[in-house]
Amino acid sequence: MSERADDDGAPGEGTGGAGWRVGDLAALTGLTVRTLHHYDDVGLLRPDRTAAGHRVYRRAHVERLYRISVLRRFGVSLDDIAAALDAPGWTLDGALRTHLAELEDQVLRMERLLHRLSATRPDVAGDGTARRGDDAGDVDVCRRLLAVLEDTAVASTEPLRRVAVLVYADLEAAHRHLVEVFGLEPGPVHRDDAGTVVHGEVRTADGIVMLHRVAPEWRLASPATLGASTGMLVVTVRDVDAHHAAVVARGGTVTYPPTDQPYGVREYGALGPEGEPWSFWSPLPPT
Repeated sequence: MSERADDDGAPGEGTGGAGWRVGDLAALTGLTVRTLHHYDDVGLLRPDRTAAGHRVYRRAHVERLYRISVLRRFGVSLDDIAAALDAPGWTLDGALRTHLAELEDQVLRMERLLHRLSATRPDVAGDGTARRGDDAGDVDVCRRLLAVLEDTAVASTEPLRRVAVLVYADLEAAHRHLVEVFGLEPGPVHRDDAGTVVHGEVRTADGIVMLHRVAPEWRLASPATLGASTGMLVVTVRDVDAHHAAVVARGGTVTYPPTDQPYGVREYGALGPEGEPWSFWSPLPPT
């Protein structure tokens, strides 16, 4: 980001005094001039003024503006942003941790709602078919739906989310295969003092998959050393045919092509980094 002074030259008190005009700052940050004016009007971001009264933003203003932009993307109101940034103990890390906790709670509530509505739908569909035109039947169905919609709180003792743990003999190769071939999002890789990978993670949209070392003391063996698999991971993707084509293009080994299954999904199979079975599917549209 290059520093530019106001047209009247007032900000040019050496390099440290250079600044940005409001139009330049708007163009650099993707905000509108109107937004920057509003931030000034409400006292959220007060720029310096030139002798002619023009707004000029220094580096400290730009740093504050980026913090404002982050908090706005977090959904924080302007009033709360002003209070937060002016608080002596405020830090960006603290704000991020708070936002992550709030997002986690929202995600858990939405997942619970999704599962409960999915479980309720067959009853609703059945009642709707049997009682079409029956207002009393609709009332009963609506009462059940309202009960589901109102109870989305997650108890402190309730299991929150599963984490899949996969055991591999070569964690580094497994991590690379899952990311480069299957398209999972890369997570951290941890190495011991000798540089050997001893733990890794990959991510899907709804959670993590932990990659664990072979551990005979816990009776954990890899498919490569066991010569078989005792389980498999099933991953939901948005478009199973597109995902299948991408895996094939990346050199993956497919065990069966995308196929409509009687249990409501379109699914295909592939071999993982040590020859273990994986399954990828997308839900079929309701009929």
